[in-house]
Amino acid sequence: MAALAMISHIGSKGAAARFSTTFIPSSSRPSRLHDIDMQRAPCRIFPSISTASAAAATTTTRRHFSLDNNTNMEDILPNKTGDRNGLIRYQILADDGHPLRLYSRSPTTTDQSSSAMNNSSSSQKKRSILLLHGRTWSSQPVFDLRTSNNDDKQQSTLQSLAELGFDAYALDLRGFGETPRDEGGYTTPNRCVEDVKCAIDWIARRHDENYDNYGDGSNETLTAAESSIAMSTKPALLGWSQGALVAQMYAQKHGPSTLSDLVLFGTIYDPRVIYPRKPLFDESGRLISGGKDAVKPPAPEVVNTVAASLEDFTLPGTICDEAALEFSSVALAVDTVKAAWDELHEFNVCNPALVHVPTLVIVGAQDPYVQWDAQRELFERLGHDDKSMCVLPACDHAAHILKARKMFIRSVVGFLLRKDGF
Repeated sequence: MAALAMISHIGSKGAAARFSTTFIPSSSRPSRLHDIDMQRAPCRIFPSISTASAAAATTTTRRHFSLDNNTNMEDILPNKTGDRNGLIRYQILADDGHPLRLYSRSPTTTDQSSSAMNNSSSSQKKRSILLLHGRTWSSQPVFDLRTSNNDDKQQSTLQSLAELGFDAYALDLRGFGETPRDEGGYTTPNRCVEDVKCAIDWIARRHDENYDNYGDGSNETLTAAESSIAMSTKPALLGWSQGALVAQMYAQKHGPSTLSDLVLFGTIYDPRVIYPRKPLFDESGRLISGGKDAVKPPAPEVVNTVAASLEDFTLPGTICDEAALEFSSVALAVDTVKAAWDELHEFNVCNPALVHVPTLVIVGAQDPYVQWDAQRELFERLGHDDKSMCVLPACDHAAHILKARKMFIRSVVGFLLRKDGF
């Protein structure tokens, strides 16, 4: 049984209180931390849409367009799962030239009520949001789970947000899904943050031609109405699990000038966890870490397993067999080999006090991978007055794809549209 409570936060300048509805479970809370593997220049942007016929794997039709100096570029990234009933694929190039995969969905209906909910005035543009996956699986199974072609069970986070009028995107970080490993072979937090910056910039420019003016500090010269519109057209950023740590790092470094809102979902942040640095030298005296001249050993290639793909589902009855098996099927199709995380000590910079963006902290009440005192400290120390915390009852780590997923969507959308009277 869960008790309904209200959390309020009052700004330091005596501003009106911000309320958030939070479910606080009466059962004992878990204490086990996630078992984690212990291991800027302007972006060049070449987006493309790729569709492929699942029935004819050798035939791929691509449509290309560009927002960068009218330059077209062939989509060189793999399509590992076919069309998937209209999954939209984009290719963007990071600042170092590495290609990154972005996914999106289009709404299946033209219901004006959903679009009107996301546009409280004619002067406002549609809201956009970028989703970041966790440490093991691509955005395809994580944010686009579907057990039917039309997603009639509303299991896809991308589709659900699109139906509510959002321009929702999901990124594959390096070594995940359809974004290949780079030459070094490793996925590192700092590199992820800069790749997220490229994706955020691309999304923002795609949806707001004035984004570059908003991002250079010129908001101070805008009228109050113009400033409100500028903020509402900046993308929001949602990170899940270890992806929430990447999202937090991004918000600390780039947030105020580039983000409207931050959502930390199932974050494994814990101030007591200090990720150790790796030795600088190997046994032969060769530099293997800590500098541009370091020569790292080849990145390991560990095969993913069915058991690993199902380990986040821990509460009986919260996900149907069909959905769990579909998650496993797509996960193993796009991530046959585990991404090789490295330099995890870079996560040690995570400090809630340095987050100066409106933030929602959302977590499943039975999430076995979070520390509850760490969640409370994270929320209390956030460096922005506009913040909310939501605990989802009867949910574990993957609340967004469980039977209670609509509650997750409503919580996220309610926070993003809190100033629009939603």
